[in-house]
Amino acid sequence: MKNNLLNALSVALFATAGLYSAHLLAAGNPAAAGNGDTNITEEQFLKVAKESFPWATPEEFDERVKNDVTLAICNKTNGQPNAAETDVILKFEKSRMEYPKDGKLYGDWKKGQEWAEGAHGGRIGFADADDPAHPNGANCYACHAIDPNFPGAGNMGPSLTNYGKLRGQSEPMIKYTYEKIYDSKALVPCSLMPRYGGKGHLLTAEQVADITAFLLDPASPVNLPAKEAAK
Repeated sequence: MKNNLLNALSVALFATAGLYSAHLLAAGNPAAAGNGDTNITEEQFLKVAKESFPWATPEEFDERVKNDVTLAICNKTNGQPNAAETDVILKFEKSRMEYPKDGKLYGDWKKGQEWAEGAHGGRIGFADADDPAHPNGANCYACHAIDPNFPGAGNMGPSLTNYGKLRGQSEPMIKYTYEKIYDSKALVPCSLMPRYGGKGHLLTAEQVADITAFLLDPASPVNLPAKEAAK
C-alpha cells in the first residue's frame, strides 16, 4: 500500500494545480485561478496537495514531494531551470537510474504490451484500492497513442505509433528509450512525464525493459499497420 500511496502522489501532481484553481474559485478569486496567473507559492501548493491526499503519512508525503530536489527547482523556476539548476537536476536524476540485474535493457515485448496497457497501481482512498502484491502497469495510453489497435489513446504526450519503425533498434536507441521510460527527468529536466522506475514508483527495471521492447521490436503491434497487427 505504501508504494501505491507514493505513486499516486507523483502522478496526481498534475491534478493538484487544477484542485488549487478550484480552491481559488471557491474563495471568490476567479482572476487568480485563470490560465494567465501562475503565481502560486510553494506554501500554497503544498497545503492543497496535503489536503488532497489525507491518506499519506507526513513521512510518505515528504519523501515524494518536499524532499524532491527536482520538484523544488521546477516549481521555483516554473519549469525553466537555468544551466546551474539543470546540472543539479540531471545529477540527482541520473543518480537514481537503475538497470535490470541481467543488464538487458530490451526485454519481452509481449510482457511490455501488458505493462503499457495496465492501469493497476497508484490508486488511494478507494474501497477497492490496488493490491500492492499485483504487478503495476504504466497506463501509457493515458498520455500516448501507441498500438494502433488499442481502443483508446491520450494526447498529452507525443504519439509513439511506429516508434521502432521510425527509430530502429540500435544500442543507443535502446538505452535512450529505456532511460526515458525509467526517468524522463534524467534526460529532460522538468519533463511532465512521470518517473516510472525506482523505489516508490510504478515499475521495476525489468518492466521498463519490457516496455522498451514493446516500443522498438519490429514484431510488436506498435510497428505494424493496424490491419496487420490485428490479425
